[in-house]
Amino acid sequence: MKNQLTFAHVTGALLDNKIKTYPQHRLVRDLFSLCLLDEASDYGEASDDNITFSRWCNGARPVPVDILNEYKNDTGRNQMITDFKNKIIPNLINVSNTRYLLEDMINNSRKIIGITKADELIAIDDNATFFTDVMLYAILSDHNRKNLYSPELTDILLSNRLPAVVKEFIGRNDEIKECGRLLASESVVFINGIAGIGKSELAKYYASRNKKKYTNIIYLFYSGSLRKDIAAMEFSDDTSDMDEDALFDSHYRLLRSLHQDSLVILDNFNALPKDDAFFKEFVKNDFELLVTTRCEVKQYASIKIKEIASEKDLLQLFASHCPYSDDDTETVKQIIREVHSHTLTVVLSALSLAAGGLEPDELLHELKQCGLNITDSENVELYKDGDYHDGLMIEHLRILMQISRLNSSQTDILKNLSILPVSGVYKNHFRNWLQLASLHDVNYLARYGFITDDIENKKINLHPLIQEIIYEELNPCISNCQTLVNSLHSICLMHGLEVRKPDNTIQAMISVVENIINDNSACYLLFLQDMFPYLEKYSVRDYMSKLADRISCLMEQEHIDSVCDRALLLDYKAELAYMRKDYDVAVKKREKAIHLLENEDDTMNTMNQKRYINLLSNLYNNLSNVYLALKKTDKATEALHKAFEIRISYADTGIIETHDMLQQMLNLVNMLILAGDLELARLVLNQYDALVTDNEGYNTLDYGCYRLASGIIALKEGKPVEAEKNLLAAESIINAAMDTSDSDLASSDTAVSAFDNYVSKNNYLKSVYGYLNNLYARWHKPEKALEYKEKWLNTKNEQNKNITHRNA
Repeated sequence: MKNQLTFAHVTGALLDNKIKTYPQHRLVRDLFSLCLLDEASDYGEASDDNITFSRWCNGARPVPVDILNEYKNDTGRNQMITDFKNKIIPNLINVSNTRYLLEDMINNSRKIIGITKADELIAIDDNATFFTDVMLYAILSDHNRKNLYSPELTDILLSNRLPAVVKEFIGRNDEIKECGRLLASESVVFINGIAGIGKSELAKYYASRNKKKYTNIIYLFYSGSLRKDIAAMEFSDDTSDMDEDALFDSHYRLLRSLHQDSLVILDNFNALPKDDAFFKEFVKNDFELLVTTRCEVKQYASIKIKEIASEKDLLQLFASHCPYSDDDTETVKQIIREVHSHTLTVVLSALSLAAGGLEPDELLHELKQCGLNITDSENVELYKDGDYHDGLMIEHLRILMQISRLNSSQTDILKNLSILPVSGVYKNHFRNWLQLASLHDVNYLARYGFITDDIENKKINLHPLIQEIIYEELNPCISNCQTLVNSLHSICLMHGLEVRKPDNTIQAMISVVENIINDNSACYLLFLQDMFPYLEKYSVRDYMSKLADRISCLMEQEHIDSVCDRALLLDYKAELAYMRKDYDVAVKKREKAIHLLENEDDTMNTMNQKRYINLLSNLYNNLSNVYLALKKTDKATEALHKAFEIRISYADTGIIETHDMLQQMLNLVNMLILAGDLELARLVLNQYDALVTDNEGYNTLDYGCYRLASGIIALKEGKPVEAEKNLLAAESIINAAMDTSDSDLASSDTAVSAFDNYVSKNNYLKSVYGYLNNLYARWHKPEKALEYKEKWLNTKNEQNKNITHRNA
């Protein structure tokens, strides 16, 4: 329950009971006569004052502390009592009703303000003194709480903005008023009702209509875990090295700073509060929370949404989607009765007429032939596991979809959307994934209501009911959604090239994996296998475990028993153990995988041989990482050296040209430097140099890494001139590579192929600065040492600034 004794609430009671000729600005000037002039000096000042006073009265801004200070002493209090007696009370229509409203606020706030204080205020007999003490308590309470206004998140919040409200929103005036009334007294309000009745649109419309009241409006679409939904928000100061826990902590810290002038909408919360572990904590915050749900929730204030009762509103809603229906109002009335006034079905009925070119009597005939019996019988407390069939209008909506006569391109778009997240995907991403020449058909489907187009957040999605129908009708599988699967698979293969954590893409991949029908096990398995390292890159740890289980289950069901597939699964399970810091288990699983491969009969075609060699080399490389975690440096170096030798031995397959090889060589060089074996480190580094210069040239990041490693070795050998030469060259080359990447990115729509791992380059540059600082400090060049120390310290800030700029 909220504290109702705020300046906004108390002033609201006075304004509700004043005479018409007593404006708000006059009331405020009379209230604070010690500090405010009776009249503004000119029109401009009057306009500014009115805006300021309105902000005080609606709670958007507090009454300034200098005004409060004037009324803290007896002189100020006595002046306010006099002003109430002589100026304000005479302009109230009903003084007793005003007092009754204030006493009701006091009683409703007893748990917050305390029983003693509440009794003390109500016991005051004189109305002017009562109004004054309540008003002063409210103003003082506002300032003591220090939470009247929230920080504005507009500039740093990159997602979760309020979605666009449908232009054809009609009716629901009583529900809108009830929503405002409940939020004025309660921090949490639920909007519940059956699927498709208009809960989400009501919440969005209320927020849009009251947007001037709120400093921030944040929209969260519930995906099954409130904690994950908060972590998935996007803020400009997020960085690529933040895992889910770090993102959650950062985002929730900002949410906790919000107060009653901010509104959070939690949409599609089709669960009981007790079923989400974090919900109980979430509702303790000071912001207003509006929740839409299909569930009956008893412990919070709620609004039950039913069919629109007004026939006039329903006809207007129908006509707004199908203008020519006005010519046959009586038939439209029968159509509305036939669908039992269900909001979504009324809209889709109108859209079916418009899209299918039917006459109203033809649609009515189709609906009657359907023979549905739709009732408001969904008095179910909780819907589990997506099983919504019993109470829904599935058959009815299916008929409407058929009537609309969509073409093959449009049905293909809907089919692919039916396996993507119901929370939506970015419109341009979807276009790229499906390789659409244009968005014409997407926009057509949005115009006729089949697709929801969230213009504000640049996302599209299907309404949950429509999504279920499309899924059941079109049976999306790997073979008929091949373009989408291939596009997402390609992104997995290019993992590591994005600037930030691509949450929307990750959600899309997981949704496809969970929902697509598997009619091509080989393609499906390869997608799952290549998705694992992509999720590993972005620390999606909870789903990595599920993904490994899914791979294992698929191999068992389809009797897939190739040695490479079994070894790869062992490697993934070892990685899960490694992330749990269960290093001994990780070693055993990787050694078992290596044993499987090394005992395999080497009779395979070139492609399988290349996969075999690459996997075996990577297993040794990954094994070295585990040994390194166990601080077994000798074994780590030995394993990494083995990974390197395997690639060298099979150079004729082309395996040596892969970037995995270069990374392994750099890792080996680093380990040899740490072990003090500088001669062997130089030998490996020279081979690295030859590989890079032959295949890439001298103006690349990989060559910059060669000069960096050469500088480190020279520094270790006590050769300052050689070290300086190599380190300065590394600085120049890596800087140039970063500048090229930035310019490419600025002119690129995809950013994936152009960015070339900005973060890695930045980390290499930090290493260069660190070693140059070390070199100049030892070489007794303090000015140069200080210069590179400052560069080193500024590099991370520069990285964050560039990421923030690019996100914006």
